[in-house]
Amino acid sequence: MKKLVFCLLALLPLLSACVNVVKMLDENNASYHFRETRWGFSRERVELSEAGHRPFQRTENELVYRYRINGIYCKVVYTFKNNKLRAAGYLTEQPVQNADVLLEEAVKRHGMPIGDVPEKREEGLVWVNPNTVVYANVYTTIKKKNLTQYQYSKGGLLEDLLANQLEDRIKAGEVVYLDGVFAYVDRAFYEQLHEIEFPLTELSLYEKQLMGVIKRRGRTIIPGIGTIPN
Repeated sequence: MKKLVFCLLALLPLLSACVNVVKMLDENNASYHFRETRWGFSRERVELSEAGHRPFQRTENELVYRYRINGIYCKVVYTFKNNKLRAAGYLTEQPVQNADVLLEEAVKRHGMPIGDVPEKREEGLVWVNPNTVVYANVYTTIKKKNLTQYQYSKGGLLEDLLANQLEDRIKAGEVVYLDGVFAYVDRAFYEQLHEIEFPLTELSLYEKQLMGVIKRRGRTIIPGIGTIPN
């Protein structure tokens, strides 16, 4: 019994430290902005929230992890300014055929965008919440052609009869690979960008990707011929 009491007393400092860590991570957990983090968190606190996951990229203003979302390998990106978290999100590691599941996941979590949405975007979906602007988009990166001796036309003499039937067959000779982004941005930071004359100079490379400002360059692959930039 004495040994048990002694062991418990010895563990008290460790247990106390663990409780403090849990409290710190649990602070206002109902209002986490991205995963288990909040805007303004330091890089150290973000790393603590990802305890058990080792970053494969770590700089003064960036933390990048690897993660799977709905079977898609993604980068989990956190970006900072003056050691304060201001943007985060998921980026596909490489083009895949089913990257559209990222868009489906965004709609599943946030519903279809309605109400207080910024001016209409030509690409992607946008949600505006009190503290966060969410952006999700999927786009074609690679088109791989399958060359055959013959290809379907629009129907020739039978165009009026076969238009609907042939549409899918025309596309069947092409395999498409997609990239996707599912990003969260501190709304205060987002609004500050509207007050800057040259907002691009304020953004890091990852932030440009998270906000859909830049995308992976597309290309078409034709077997036996080569790769053609789009």
